[in-house]
Amino acid sequence: MNKNIFVALDFDALDLALETTKKIRDEIAGVKVGTELYTICGNEGLKKIKELGVDIFLDLKLGPEIPNQVKKTVSALETLKTIKYLTIHTSGDYEMLNAAKEAAGSIELLGVTVLTSQSNLQNLGIKNSIKDQVKILVELANKSKLAGVISSAQDLSLVRSISKDLKIFCPGIRGQNDKMNDQKRVMSYADFTKTADSKCFAVIGRPIIEGDPVQNIKKIIQSSY
Repeated sequence: MNKNIFVALDFDALDLALETTKKIRDEIAGVKVGTELYTICGNEGLKKIKELGVDIFLDLKLGPEIPNQVKKTVSALETLKTIKYLTIHTSGDYEMLNAAKEAAGSIELLGVTVLTSQSNLQNLGIKNSIKDQVKILVELANKSKLAGVISSAQDLSLVRSISKDLKIFCPGIRGQNDKMNDQKRVMSYADFTKTADSKCFAVIGRPIIEGDPVQNIKKIIQSSY
């Protein structure tokens, strides 16, 4: 079985994150640590999670920022040797992305395109359609030789038309009957697996961690058969 799920550890306590990870680590590709948990557990918490034998995707969404500042932040994280993936805003432009890449070392950088919670870019003063904006940012990530991108599963075909090599991490993946909550551009896990290749990963949080994570993840995986 291709393990293609990263579980978002959207907890406000490290012990809950560790307990959940222990239960499902054999079923998943890795875990995502967001800003809330990272603020609470810090680097020592990351070490404890890594000791469980899972890959860590640290979702800090660095930038847009002064290139040298981003470079220093990435360099500091790289010295910890705890995370495999790190998110960075692709909208920070080529100079910032290139600076981050120079400092990344063993960290694989993932460029954030359009957030799955965003359904209207006009409010941000962006006249492009979502598809056009995703295309621009994926092309920039590809030019910058990032390891991958963060993109809605609805844009999988678009991303693959630009690059066959980029890893694609897709938030907003749900079980068949789950509510959207704060995500707008969503897709069921069953539909995701129909389009996804071996370099595509589903990022799933609440549908797994709320309730019994073992039973929840089994139901989600079985929905794709």
